[in-house]
Amino acid sequence: MEYCVQAWSPHLRKDIKHSERIQRAATKRVQGLRYLSYEDRLVQLGLPTLEERKLRGDLIETYKIMTEKEAADQEYFVLFVVRVQLER
Repeated sequence: MEYCVQAWSPHLRKDIKHSERIQRAATKRVQGLRYLSYEDRLVQLGLPTLEERKLRGDLIETYKIMTEKEAADQEYFVLFVVRVQLER
């Protein structure tokens, strides 16, 4: 679920909940962890939540764009981020 997270990253709540449900079900299949809470299973497995993973990926991508390690127009990127924040 980590590969190319910025490309497939869901934005709709229903899609986020669906992805989280898949991770919840997958962690329940690990022997000995079935009856722990979801959060405890993540800790035991050393996994971040999908929200944390998405935030980390966004921060990494932002760093790469702002330090010109990624071929992207910085001005367009900043304008896009500001527009998205204003829409929320």
